[in-house]
Amino acid sequence: GYVLDLIGPFYGKHNDAAISKAILDKCTELSVLCEDNDTHIVDRGFRDVAEEFQALGYDLKMPGLLSKGDKQLSTIEANESRLITKCRWVVESFTPASRSGVFF
Repeated sequence: GYVLDLIGPFYGKHNDAAISKAILDKCTELSVLCEDNDTHIVDRGFRDVAEEFQALGYDLKMPGLLSKGDKQLSTIEANESRLITKCRWVVESFTPASRSGVFF
């Protein structure tokens, strides 16, 4: 994947969902960069805005969440969750490098 845009800064008190909501509300550039059925790989912090991403026509991939009363994910859910986490690692590894200015 590629880092196409950086938006911010945001205060530390804002979580991923609040930041995403602000971006979706204020910025129309996301719809220019993304097409219907594009896959967005996110972490669990985005669970509060997942429906908004899906309403825009995006395929949202997030690590599995346990349902109430469940002790563990099914084998298929656990494998899918691990795959999503591996893909997210590439993005997460970019963050420290971007803060140090390596890419700019």
